[in-house]
Amino acid sequence: MELFNEERANELLKNRIRTSDLEKLEYNKEVILAGWIENIKKMGKVSFIILKDRYGEVQLTLREDVIGDLSFIDELSNHTFLVVRGEYIKGIARKWKEVLVKELYVIGEIAQPLPIDPTSSLEKRLDYRWIDLRNDRNSFPIILTSDFVRYCREYFYSNGFVEIFTSKILGAPSEGGAEVFEINYFNRKAYLAQSPQFYKQMAIVAGFEKVFEIAHAYRAEPSFTTRHITEFVSMDVEIGYITSHHDVMDLLEDLIKYTMKRIKEEREDDIKKYYNVEINVPSKIPKIKMEEAYEIIGKDEIKPNGDITPKGERILGEYVKNTYGEDFFFLIDWPWTARPFYHMKGEPMKDGRETTRSFDLIFKGLEIVTGAQREHRYSVLLKQVREKGLNEENLRFFLDFFKYGSPTMGGFGFGIERFIRQLLEIENIREVVLLPRDPNRLLP
Repeated sequence: MELFNEERANELLKNRIRTSDLEKLEYNKEVILAGWIENIKKMGKVSFIILKDRYGEVQLTLREDVIGDLSFIDELSNHTFLVVRGEYIKGIARKWKEVLVKELYVIGEIAQPLPIDPTSSLEKRLDYRWIDLRNDRNSFPIILTSDFVRYCREYFYSNGFVEIFTSKILGAPSEGGAEVFEINYFNRKAYLAQSPQFYKQMAIVAGFEKVFEIAHAYRAEPSFTTRHITEFVSMDVEIGYITSHHDVMDLLEDLIKYTMKRIKEEREDDIKKYYNVEINVPSKIPKIKMEEAYEIIGKDEIKPNGDITPKGERILGEYVKNTYGEDFFFLIDWPWTARPFYHMKGEPMKDGRETTRSFDLIFKGLEIVTGAQREHRYSVLLKQVREKGLNEENLRFFLDFFKYGSPTMGGFGFGIERFIRQLLEIENIREVVLLPRDPNRLLP
């Protein structure tokens, strides 16, 4: 058989179907399939190839009495891409659907021996990410992320939100100056956006009322933990005319329930198959005040600024699971010392410490969302900038948004990859990202 015929291969590809489409067909129909070789088995006058595509696997049966001499099989290798024409038959193999091959052509070239295998380290697998993701279990988090984003957009569009697209090149840091990537912008200093925080608030001041954005954000955080990356996908939401941060939490809880229900309906079987994880749609997300959390976790898990340690988050996650039977909880009313200048201040703690009308959403012991009611009064914002010791002039463009009238507003930033990591209970967040970036990794 002639293995290389680009013209004929391209002709066949125009009528290619997916492996999953075979379920809709009757037997003895001609089909054209394409994918890569998962396995080859030679048995004299009959050989078998397991062909795989994004949608499943099929057994290709190659018989000498149908296509002639089978010696060409020796030239093929696993992960070589093929297009084949054949007859969909009712074979004897129970595990795979079967196609009796009439024509077979290599797409591109014969694949070289693979540089990785299932025992390879994560670092090496990431070096060859395009091969690593041919494994269904490894590619599933990427597919689930796509599904989750689609469910979120369904929710937002059905609830009157406007999707916005903000600039990722900024003239001033979006979070006050820490952990930013500085870039040269036509001989001027600029920064990659840590979040669309300032601009989504601008959209509310401009009258849009409810906005969201799903886009990359960047943090120059020299961290090598299993939950940090320097480039991540953030879902940012802002709504106007709120009365408190509880309005924002109500919206977020509704979004979580909607998307978790959709995941359970459409993806629960796959999640159990690949990760053996149960999907639990929350009935009611509990709220724990920060000063109550301090008592639960103990002083050793409280940072000097009032934030809590990752171990503290896990302790609280276990407490909520044991007490309420829920995987999610809101940690609310954070101290002013642990929040940015644009958060609105709230009622003080019993010991007199200032708080903010803010919250984190913790999922299985890890923070995945931070949100708050924003301070919308120009004079108060200016005062809070000075309290934090920030450069007032660097933030002038943001402060000016509020000089000409503003409604109340609040919102949140949602770490999508962190959510998927916790949902599937994956150890390292980099396994959830198509092309993860950390302090050491810029390729592929």
